[in-house]
Amino acid sequence: MNNEAPKMIIQTSRFYNSLSAIFAFLLWGGWAYYVNAGTDATRAFIPAIAQGTASLVITLIMVHLVAWFFNRLQGSFFQLPLSVLMTVGITATGLTALHWLVRTPCIFYTILPGVFVGLVFCCYTAYRLRMISKNHL
Repeated sequence: MNNEAPKMIIQTSRFYNSLSAIFAFLLWGGWAYYVNAGTDATRAFIPAIAQGTASLVITLIMVHLVAWFFNRLQGSFFQLPLSVLMTVGITATGLTALHWLVRTPCIFYTILPGVFVGLVFCCYTAYRLRMISKNHL
């Protein structure tokens, strides 16, 4: 007989997810255009759209990935850092591949600030999840 209490699935709100994704599209799409416009202004449009769209999608995925890892690692000492590092590693790899495919001139400078902010965003999201889980105990 199993006497363990069922594990609660911890999530953030839909409003938080949507607002974060829209902001990511505008900020990182604009950044990608700015960084790559020095080589060719018209050619910078493709990386900007790619980065903006990827940032929107990745932001939505990041929230779910952090929550997924967070829920799978319940009780682990490494719950917060692993939730964050696994999520950022997966999304940074995807961004690098995307920009390589669209032949972005300055891949490193295009994705570096977004990856850093993604790291901070994931830390904040994991922290929120921890606070939500503590309030439900």
